[in-house]
Amino acid sequence: MLSKSLLSIKLNNLTTLALHDLLLNWLNSASQHIIVTPNPEIILLAQKDKDFAGILNRADLSLPDGIGLKFAAWLNGFNLCRHTGVDTVELLAKLCAETNQKLLLFGGQEKNTKAAAEKLRQKFFTLDIVTFSLGTISESGETNEKTIQEIVRIAPNVLVVALGQGKQEKFIDRYLNNFPSVKIAIGIGGALDMIGGNLPRAPKILRSLGFEWLWRLIIEPSRWRRIVRAVVIFPLVIVFDRFFTKKQK
Repeated sequence: MLSKSLLSIKLNNLTTLALHDLLLNWLNSASQHIIVTPNPEIILLAQKDKDFAGILNRADLSLPDGIGLKFAAWLNGFNLCRHTGVDTVELLAKLCAETNQKLLLFGGQEKNTKAAAEKLRQKFFTLDIVTFSLGTISESGETNEKTIQEIVRIAPNVLVVALGQGKQEKFIDRYLNNFPSVKIAIGIGGALDMIGGNLPRAPKILRSLGFEWLWRLIIEPSRWRRIVRAVVIFPLVIVFDRFFTKKQK
């Protein structure tokens, strides 16, 4: 599987069809797989947190999310196919419905997580989907035994974790071996809010042009600091790395 890197973080370049076939193969396998979905903020966070960077680079699949990564890839002479968290969760739900496997949405605000599950049920009628939003998760991804045992009891085949960037990946890395039923685990940040309708997704024209960040700024102005990191600081770091740091090596 082709991989490249930006700021020393591995990224895989897969078409939608190739991703579909890979996930289907994993669901039919007996082994466990971790998917991460780096965006500009996650890659910047990984520059300061080496443990987090290691988790990202150990993942079985690293799907680029965020238009900024396409710009950064172009600047470094290669291409990346972008896969949003929303699209990836919907693809996993579709495949679970087709293969009679159970999907667990873990984390997020309970009402939003339940709303996302209901939307996915409406879209994929045969989908076996469960939600679980209880339990305390530390910033290092640690939780209590009760939470672990509840996930074991649910016995999902796909574990979708919505705990926020960093925390969700650390949780998966720490505990996946405790969940023998899980074949695919993925951290998806705030995607469930959009799937459930709590936050409206950007119109297709804005998504195709890469202006989802502008849409998020309009509907969530409180996110402006995060958006500045993604659309201002990240491109500047990429440019500096491309034209200054690499020349010095």
